[in-house]
Amino acid sequence: MFNRLVFPLFAAFIFSLFPAPVKGSEPVKDEPKVFTNEDIEKYHAPSAGSATASNPLPQEDSDTDRKYKERRISGEHEMEYWCKKARTINRRIEDDRETVKEIGDQAVEPGTRRSSSRKKTATLEKKLDKAKKRLRNSESDLKDLEDEAHRKGIPPGWLRCQT
Repeated sequence: MFNRLVFPLFAAFIFSLFPAPVKGSEPVKDEPKVFTNEDIEKYHAPSAGSATASNPLPQEDSDTDRKYKERRISGEHEMEYWCKKARTINRRIEDDRETVKEIGDQAVEPGTRRSSSRKKTATLEKKLDKAKKRLRNSESDLKDLEDEAHRKGIPPGWLRCQT
């Protein structure tokens, strides 16, 4: 009698471990689920909340474009700043070179070697020394500007007003 009870319970236990398909249904296949955009819209980031933005990409694109435009405009202003500084110093150097040349030409004129023009020659030599000193200072200022631009990562073309 014990065997009669144990055998059906044991058989029921074994059959419960392996489920069989119901009559009329197709066998279950192991196919991966394919997600669509509609499925993905159901899931939000934790910070998104319950409302979804209808078009988040155009806003992000406009923000990116605005930031790029601001960066480009600030770069153009910075380029103009460096170009203006370098142009000012270069003009001063050119003016100083012309002054040195003019004073040098005056000192070498044929009539300035006479004894009566020693005062004039001494005055011209002082002017020439001052002009050469201004020229050296201007060239030194240009070198300092180039060094500063190099330290700040400014392209050398900006100092030559090239884009």
